[in-house]
Amino acid sequence: MRILCLGIGSPDDGRYVHSAFQETSPTIFDYDIVVMDLNQLSESYYRYIANRVSEFRKFFESKGVCFVIMNKSKRTGDVSNYDWCPFADEMEITNKSGETVICLTKDARPIFDSTEFSWTCFFSKYPRNATILATNRANDPISIMIPFENGYCIFLPFVNEDKRTQLLSLLIEKGLRLIEEKETGVEEEEEQIPSANLPSWATAYMSKTEVHLLKTRNEINEKLGKYNKFKALFWETGSNLEGLVIEAFEELGIEVTRLPKESHGDFEFSINEHLTGVCEVKGLMGNADRRNLRQLLDYFVEQRDIEKRNVKGILVVNHYRNEKPSERGKPVTDDAADLVETYDFHVLTALQLYEYLTMFWENKLTTNDFRKKFQD
Repeated sequence: MRILCLGIGSPDDGRYVHSAFQETSPTIFDYDIVVMDLNQLSESYYRYIANRVSEFRKFFESKGVCFVIMNKSKRTGDVSNYDWCPFADEMEITNKSGETVICLTKDARPIFDSTEFSWTCFFSKYPRNATILATNRANDPISIMIPFENGYCIFLPFVNEDKRTQLLSLLIEKGLRLIEEKETGVEEEEEQIPSANLPSWATAYMSKTEVHLLKTRNEINEKLGKYNKFKALFWETGSNLEGLVIEAFEELGIEVTRLPKESHGDFEFSINEHLTGVCEVKGLMGNADRRNLRQLLDYFVEQRDIEKRNVKGILVVNHYRNEKPSERGKPVTDDAADLVETYDFHVLTALQLYEYLTMFWENKLTTNDFRKKFQD
């Protein structure tokens, strides 16, 4: 196993190749594992490391695993300290700091229990296939694992310089367990749960009860996967929330038209043959005010008055997204409620959308029933 350490470790340690962030650094994809300490990346080398993005892409294509000790997001000119990452455009990092670190997965616990992490930033946007390893007290992700191509990139929170040698040893000894346990767990589950579409000869060796139980188990696992996936409606924001809302509408049988990024709306759908719903999605720390309705109002007026279309404005809002659902306040302020009433907008909360999904899965709500919610 060939390991390259950039900005971390010692040249005298025989377990890995050590290199500073400099123009003589080894070729990235020549290694199986890369450990990077972004705290040691100086501004003068932002562009140099960014120009090696193709090497990192090849590294991930060849099943490479990269561990990144994070630093605040910084820019010099038109380049940042995260532009080496092939999927940097799918991430947004907010520079805030704190001490509370909450590990969410048992696979990551050996690393987090043995390391005195703090945090200097958190992810406000990240790829949807990421696994959140740890959050701060406000549930903002401060450590995530992202599968990319055939490899993985694991972002870890800040750790003091005098503790980084200990962390490096821990990553070399136990870091790959994050990947191995994840992949092995999937394989084992697939082995334990045979496909419901069994070949005819296989069923000859099973009783009818056994076959029925296996089919039932597959169906249950599929349904549980949907519940877990869409429960993220309770806390997501930004493009992640928008994508999840659109998928929820499609799950409910609604054909959705995504709007261009430069548009003031997010998506449209047909309420009935004479009426089109125009939707804006917001994930907020509080409730929606008049400012949060501005984009929806601009798009609604443009479509109604200029394009002469019969449209209904719909605000899909995940309000107080960091609070427990039972403790959330009103979805809109009183001023925003007046605006909603004036223009006959419809406010759909993320919590309501999830409730409609569960009703749909339990055959208590049809696609037409869902459409009628916007006509009432």
